Amino acid sequence: MLKIAALAVVAGLLVLALKKDQPAFAFVVSVCGAGAVLALAFQQITPLLELIHTLSDYTGAQTGQSFGCVLQVLGIALAAQTAADLCREAGMSAAAGAVELCGRLLAMMQALPLLQSLVASLSAFL
Repeated sequence: MLKIAALAVVAGLLVLALKKDQPAFAFVVSVCGAGAVLALAFQQITPLLELIHTLSDYTGAQTGQSFGCVLQVLGIALAAQTAADLCREAGMSAAAGAVELCGRLLAMMQALPLLQSLVASLSAFL
């Protein structure tokens, strides 16, 4: 966490220093800093994803598909939020809203098999 915090602080200071004279470079530094922070975060998440994959193997095929579906929805949500934040940082609030809407729609579409499985289980129970 200290590496991530230090990287974010350095990128923030660079953005503040460049924002007055070179706003385009400040935006590039901001995007690169955010990308580097995300790369470091994803490196830390790898053991958690391996644990989830192991747990899904133990629970069976149907539950494993559910874990996969939930992970895909989570990935869509994180990607959409990151893209929307970058759009807002660039001053494009309309594009940010469109990205968030598309992310929500794609997440709902990705979760449909999980919903169908839930409805099938409920109908079999009744």
